[in-house]
Amino acid sequence: MVFTRLLHSSANLARVVRHTSRLTAVQIKIQNTLKWAAILGLFGFTGIVMVVAAAYLYLAPLLPEAETYRNVQLETPLRIYTSDRRLIDEIGNRRNPVDFEDIPQVLTDALIATEDVRFYSHYGVDLRSLARGLYGLVRGVNLGGGSTITMQLANILSFDSDNVYLRKIKTIPFALQIQQELSKEEVLNLYFNTAYFGAGADGIGAAAYVYYGKDVRELSLPEAAMMISLLPCPSACNPFSNPSRAIERRRTRLANMLREGMITQAEFQDADHAPITAGRRNRDIEISAPYIAEMVRQQLYDEHGEEAYSQGFEVVTTIDGDKQLAANQALVNGLETYYDKRHGYRGATANYPLELYADQNGDARKSWLEELQQVPVFGNQQPAIVTSVSDLSFEAILKSGQAATVEWEGISWAYKFNSRNDAWPPPQVAADVVQVGDLIRLKHSDESWQLGQVPDIQGALVSMSPSNGEIIALVGGYDFRRSQVNRVITPRPPGSNFKPFLYGTALEQGYSAATTINDAPITRGDYRPNNYENNFLGPITLRYALKESRNVPAVRLYDQLGDDKVLEFARKFGFQTQNFPRNDLTVALGSQDVQPLEIVTAYSTIANGGYKVEPWFIKEISNLADGQLFHATPVTVCEDCNLANNDSSTEIIPAPRIIDAQVAFILNSMLRSVIEEGSGARVQREIGRSDLMGKTGTTNGPTELWFSGFNRDIATTVFIGFDQPEPLGEREQGATIAVPIWIDFMKVALENMPENTMKRPDGIEDRLINKTTGALATPGEPDTMFEYFRTENAPTTDGALLPGVDLNEEESEELSTETIF
Repeated sequence: MVFTRLLHSSANLARVVRHTSRLTAVQIKIQNTLKWAAILGLFGFTGIVMVVAAAYLYLAPLLPEAETYRNVQLETPLRIYTSDRRLIDEIGNRRNPVDFEDIPQVLTDALIATEDVRFYSHYGVDLRSLARGLYGLVRGVNLGGGSTITMQLANILSFDSDNVYLRKIKTIPFALQIQQELSKEEVLNLYFNTAYFGAGADGIGAAAYVYYGKDVRELSLPEAAMMISLLPCPSACNPFSNPSRAIERRRTRLANMLREGMITQAEFQDADHAPITAGRRNRDIEISAPYIAEMVRQQLYDEHGEEAYSQGFEVVTTIDGDKQLAANQALVNGLETYYDKRHGYRGATANYPLELYADQNGDARKSWLEELQQVPVFGNQQPAIVTSVSDLSFEAILKSGQAATVEWEGISWAYKFNSRNDAWPPPQVAADVVQVGDLIRLKHSDESWQLGQVPDIQGALVSMSPSNGEIIALVGGYDFRRSQVNRVITPRPPGSNFKPFLYGTALEQGYSAATTINDAPITRGDYRPNNYENNFLGPITLRYALKESRNVPAVRLYDQLGDDKVLEFARKFGFQTQNFPRNDLTVALGSQDVQPLEIVTAYSTIANGGYKVEPWFIKEISNLADGQLFHATPVTVCEDCNLANNDSSTEIIPAPRIIDAQVAFILNSMLRSVIEEGSGARVQREIGRSDLMGKTGTTNGPTELWFSGFNRDIATTVFIGFDQPEPLGEREQGATIAVPIWIDFMKVALENMPENTMKRPDGIEDRLINKTTGALATPGEPDTMFEYFRTENAPTTDGALLPGVDLNEEESEELSTETIF
């Protein structure tokens, strides 16, 4: 028994020993594994430290010094003013640094809750966020970005020119460096002062004013949340471009604050239901002159590069604010009224059917309003959607949410557009013109709403002083937002607007206004010009030929004078005649492209008595750092420039004379006849001044319409035409559109200004002549007038001088149907 027990005990002992041995082996194996793991971990950690250290040593010299970003500098945009210092435009981003103490807590909370909830617990880089972002990238899901506020600040402050991968690598050490050198409050302050919030606002100080017109300290909870919602996508997410998206993004920021316990449920509800109160306030423009502003911007950029937009440049232009407003209104109203409405209604832009846009209550207004937010205002034309239609009226909703009623008086003009020459039939009821859901345009006029449409025609108006060439008003198109093409400096054929320079050549070559020229068929090769009236009058005076804008006499006169004389005369006025063809009689009728600016400059020389002035539009340039950089000293017309220089603190540069005063005076009087009896007679009827001269212009098609006119103080040119030349309609002439636009502007421009014309120079004599034949007449004879002559050309015998003209020349050729007036 005892022996058995001993054997049993020995067996148990052996099993224990074997088990203990196995445990010791496992432990040894574990210990060895841990040892090697520790060794490998140590090597790995050492390797990582070495790589990080090497990367830091490599990147450290590339990181900016603290001094380069600690102090944010004020950036002041380019500001452009009228001559009386009313703001035309402000170009460039605005930055207005604020102190951390001025930033409200709700703004800081909104930023931290959205972008970096562990902001106060990390050292510039959040490893948990980076790991989460990396894990999401591997899985292909969006788990949020890994960038901290400090890393975002590092990205804002530097690395703009780096590729995306190098920039991300640099961001981490830079963020660590920033956090070592700046406190958390300084990081937040620098972030708010450098982040871009859209709408031209760099930093929260500028953004608070741009969006809300407030100091940053006054921002409310919903406004603060809206500001933070802009940061990832300031252009696409702002409440100006996408209100509905902006509201959703604001809700997300408020929800983040609620989750972090920064606001209560009640505060969340109140802020979430708050309406959008943002409104663009960064450009308090007093005078709209975007085309001249772009001309200024381009010149400043050419001279100063990107600094033109941030270094506080101020430019005072030559623009007269009141005249610019009159020019804007004259051109926009003229294109709408004098042309577009007369050619019929082209229909709605689009239709948003009620059944597709209505909510469960059958109301589509909310959806329609969202559609309207995407449609810009052009000119006087407000976008609207038709909500209901009655027999003789309809109602519409504007993008502001306002309801508008359009009565029959505002609808009846809308004849159906078929072509430029056909608008028919007239509407009988409102449903002939609009349907519910139509996207249309409305114009507010005379305290009522009218159906409108954005004209597809374009135009330009430019006005300058004949005394020194300063541009006092300039409109380069119907609406700069729709098209930035500046038609004032875009060459187009001027038609008969060029004829004064043909007749001026004749006067310089010894012709007189009483010289007769044969209004009879003429053929040169395949070219056979025709008159607008499709008739011929025989011998007529040059005065009558210009007054009535007869084409055939103009071509015959050009043929007599020759290319060299006419083009040299025109060249002196600033036309680029080196580009004009030779041996081309159509040049006489204005077939070659010229800029409206060139035309008005040339007419200014006629107005001032023969002196060449140059167009200019910048009076002064200054900036914050250097003060005044430029002050204009234009060439100026003055009777005695030496005396004027003695009386002036600035030097006056005399304008050179390019044509004799006698030629200029007679040409003035011939252009006065156009206003009194010719194609510009509407000017005399509606303005009624005796100091106005001018000339219409209409080209083949017609495709371009012009009127240029002046007195001694103001010269103005109006151009009308499609950007891609096409016929305007067979009934159109310069007198039907360009002239009334010119009148609307000049009525305002000349208000309270005394009449002023070129003074009669020495060397001018007048004779009583027969108006039809140009021959000397005796007192008491019918159909007579006093005509002006240069002394050396004044007739002393019966009959006027007629150099180079054969009155017996007759040519009976078939007439061309193409005409330039």
